[in-house]
Amino acid sequence: MTPTRSRLLRAAATLVAAASLLASAPPAVAATAPANAVGAAQLVLVESVHASGKVLQIGAGDAQVSSAPGATVPAVASISSMAQADPRTLSAQALRLYPVVGSARTFLIADQKDRVLIRSRNDQETFRYLQTADVADSATDPYAQWELRDAGNGTVNLVNVQRDRDGKESALDLYNWKTADGSEVQTYTLNASAAVQQWRVHPLTPTVTSPAVVTTPGVLPALPSSLTGRYGWGRTITLSPITWAMPAATTWLTPGVVSVAGSAKGLFGEDVALSASVAVGALSDAADSSLTTYAGATVAEVAMRAPSTVQRRIGDTGQSVTAAVRWDFSKVTDAAFSTPGTVRVPAVSGLGFSATLVVTVAAAQQVNVLRQSGVHPDWSFKDSTTFALTDGNRTATGFADWRSGGAANRVNPNRVTFYLDQPRQITGVNVYDIGGKQNIGSVTVQYRTTRGGWANLPSATTWPAANTSTDLRLEVTASRPVLATGLRVLVKNKTSSTWMTLSEIEAYGPQLTPVS
Repeated sequence: MTPTRSRLLRAAATLVAAASLLASAPPAVAATAPANAVGAAQLVLVESVHASGKVLQIGAGDAQVSSAPGATVPAVASISSMAQADPRTLSAQALRLYPVVGSARTFLIADQKDRVLIRSRNDQETFRYLQTADVADSATDPYAQWELRDAGNGTVNLVNVQRDRDGKESALDLYNWKTADGSEVQTYTLNASAAVQQWRVHPLTPTVTSPAVVTTPGVLPALPSSLTGRYGWGRTITLSPITWAMPAATTWLTPGVVSVAGSAKGLFGEDVALSASVAVGALSDAADSSLTTYAGATVAEVAMRAPSTVQRRIGDTGQSVTAAVRWDFSKVTDAAFSTPGTVRVPAVSGLGFSATLVVTVAAAQQVNVLRQSGVHPDWSFKDSTTFALTDGNRTATGFADWRSGGAANRVNPNRVTFYLDQPRQITGVNVYDIGGKQNIGSVTVQYRTTRGGWANLPSATTWPAANTSTDLRLEVTASRPVLATGLRVLVKNKTSSTWMTLSEIEAYGPQLTPVS
């Protein structure tokens, strides 16, 4: 079953949405499927967020015995460690995704023997469990179709097109939060923020940054003989040699921008399409770049959001090229952003051109960060109580952790986590349990740093903060603002005679005041 549970989400990772990757990557395999029902399959690795470094497998030899009632055979779907050291074995772990014609981001999921993963029928007691079928028998079967639904942070939920017998959506789920090789994958009621239902889909082709080259008219450009490719799971490879399809020599006589196509072999022997952008002509200094922030922002926050590229004009052609830039914040202090105004930040020396970042500092207002967009809640354990810790109501229960088993089976400690799509400044946190079970004995508030670790919120409060009152009314002002990629509240109970509840969690920080 699937109480929401997660390990660290890799918020700092910059990933293209899985469906977009699949749409742009060349087909890796060709297999037989009913005409017009599904498209050509794409080989991908499907990595679990909860069990990072482990991928979805169908019919694996090390799969545990299925937990389905009365089952004596291995689970159809399970996870296995990625075979990072051996490209051939790693490639064999890839699954085939067949796009369902006419259904956006919807696929059949099959192994390389074309055994398709399907959910059991709703009229079966084992309707949450998985079976396999042939591609030909499954192409139009909604039980075999899976939508890759965006779950944030470059992850997806794999949602079965056929609703379950209770009329609810279900998704592939890492059963019982296990992480060992062979752990079972089944389906469970969709919980989009649950790490056990989140997956990263990695095509077996790397992404490569296109090099920018400059040459003068009449001079053949020197294109790189090697480039670095990066696969979605973090593996890098040096792509060399590269074959460039150089255009006719006369191409370099005219100022402008020329795109040159190239190719190289990847980790699996796949063809990797490359391109280089060549600027022909003299380049100007960069045009000013702009950024707007709020009064009270820190240098670290502004530097993190500063653009990493600028535009440089090519002579008088009216064309421009994109150039990488780094900004020199060495002489800028937090005080520069404390009040509305304008701050000019130069580019570092040694780039070969000058550039200026113009930062506009505007008035700020304090808001509850957790009620803004881009916030993803998670928890160690929650019962069926509707999650409502950010609805603005401090006196109604919005979280509870009852489970059967009485005092011997209490959830203690428990944790509620909020992951943020973008780093946010936090200046204070409030935690309430008013009128609930009144069983919160202590609280610790932590924020997730920009490097992914957790630290106690700096304040005059000693953590864990003891609660000796009947209700919980913890209101903490940070002793200094922190830049957070997440927030979590850890609670322990007063007694095991009952369970814990919470009514509201608030995290305050500045954002730009809307222009009226």
